Amino acid sequence: MHYFEFAQKDATLYEGAATQSVNTGLDEILEITKDMNDAATVINVSRVLIKFDLSYISSSVSSGLIPSNAKYYLNLYDAHPQELITSESLYAYPVSQSWDMGMGRYNDSPWTLEGVSWRYRHGAVDGTQWISGSNNTGGTWYTGSGAEASQSFEWETTDMRMDVTDIMWRWLHDTVPNEGFMVKRSGSVGNADDNVEEGNTTKYGHFAFFSRETHTVYQPKLEVVWN
Repeated sequence: MHYFEFAQKDATLYEGAATQSVNTGLDEILEITKDMNDAATVINVSRVLIKFDLSYISSSVSSGLIPSNAKYYLNLYDAHPQELITSESLYAYPVSQSWDMGMGRYNDSPWTLEGVSWRYRHGAVDGTQWISGSNNTGGTWYTGSGAEASQSFEWETTDMRMDVTDIMWRWLHDTVPNEGFMVKRSGSVGNADDNVEEGNTTKYGHFAFFSRETHTVYQPKLEVVWN
């Protein structure tokens, strides 16, 4: 059996100095990027936030309609990524604070500052930062056992069907509140360790996935599978 839940809200967070307050809640594309200059210095990273309403799934698990051993998959669909290397991985984590999707687009002029951004959870106008006093956070999320999911992508295989069962278990059993997924490359901005993709000196391409605002049939989906 399969059940699909469509995304409730999503947005891309852009790390650049000029874009850290920009909201992209209505963009049709979600991007996971790492831009670098000619000196191999990271100048802009982006991450994706996406949340699903779990009320029906939760009640169905409680009633036994969906069994406790069901599997859960985060599905995002290829929207013409650029210059990806032969093998890459993406990671998902449970977001640890609330956020507003907003009504902005990256190409708005002037930019929309209401709604989630790299620096703000609810918008620059509201002023609530992910971490108070920090300009360079890009969201906050839980880590540790059961708080990480991942998927490897081989050349020209860029649709995502990531097993997020462990994260869903934490949400459905009230271990942590459901504030959605943070989807990103490994590591963190400013960390130059060769093993972390956001901060190292390796050039990666741009992942692009359709958002909930797409006019195609490829909206993000949370998939539930059981026998």
